[in-house]
Amino acid sequence: MKKPKVAILYIALGRYICFWKDFYESCEKHLLNCDKHYFIWTDNKSFDYYDAKNVTVSGAQKMGWPFDTVLRFEMFLQRQKELQKYDYVYFFNANMLFVNDVDLAEITPQSWHESGIVAGVHPFFYKSDNPDILPYERRCQSTAAVPYGIGKYYVCGAFNGGCVDAFFKMCKVLSKNVQTDLNNGIEAIVDDESHLNAYLVDKTFLLAGRAYGFPEGHLRHIRQKERDLIKIISRHKENPKYGGVRWLRGQTDRKTPNNIFTPLLIKMCRFISVFIMNPQKRRKVKKYFGSYS
Repeated sequence: MKKPKVAILYIALGRYICFWKDFYESCEKHLLNCDKHYFIWTDNKSFDYYDAKNVTVSGAQKMGWPFDTVLRFEMFLQRQKELQKYDYVYFFNANMLFVNDVDLAEITPQSWHESGIVAGVHPFFYKSDNPDILPYERRCQSTAAVPYGIGKYYVCGAFNGGCVDAFFKMCKVLSKNVQTDLNNGIEAIVDDESHLNAYLVDKTFLLAGRAYGFPEGHLRHIRQKERDLIKIISRHKENPKYGGVRWLRGQTDRKTPNNIFTPLLIKMCRFISVFIMNPQKRRKVKKYFGSYS
């Protein structure tokens, strides 16, 4: 029986290329029962597996945050003609990593998933029965707006995909919505993730559980038997070994310090942030050194 053809979409602009090698090797090893081809958008000229037969590199310009992430749907549409040759298309964030075997059937939408889409539940918003506490975009001026009282699940932007036609139907809608917001000077509260949730909020889709995007920093808090059930992890970008989010985004040339004083600095930033009235500045100070506990 012929294996399904799967396109793996991956964006690695700037310093995010540091995640690519391990992602590629882990996906090659653990995503089973399919023929995989990787499409990577990057501004890097040389990196591991650049010349691999199952890797297609698309040159992309680093535009800075949040445009590097919120314009992803437009990037994918640029390759639509080529990607239409595949049975399924899946996008994974740069920091995702396969740690155990995943059969393609586990993440394949079925006929009763009318949207034809699979998306991963957000690892920190997977238990709520109250849609009003989920971090949807609420401003009615945004095309990503979700009214209060509506919604059942909140998905992360780190993993989504599905049947090729359904995926590009979604990309066309979201690309248009994102551009409309940008033209109106609106930036959705969680960028592309907000737009993805608005698209799926009233649709039937395959919800991939927390095991398909488990936070790396939480692995040490669970038993080994539970770890064996985890399929994909989300590597914690604030971990010093990755440089920290601000370093990865190119917002600073100073990596998150990796020394005995880092935990103390994190606590100090959290304490100081309590006294800052401006919400945006408060969040910035609170997360300045991040948290990788």
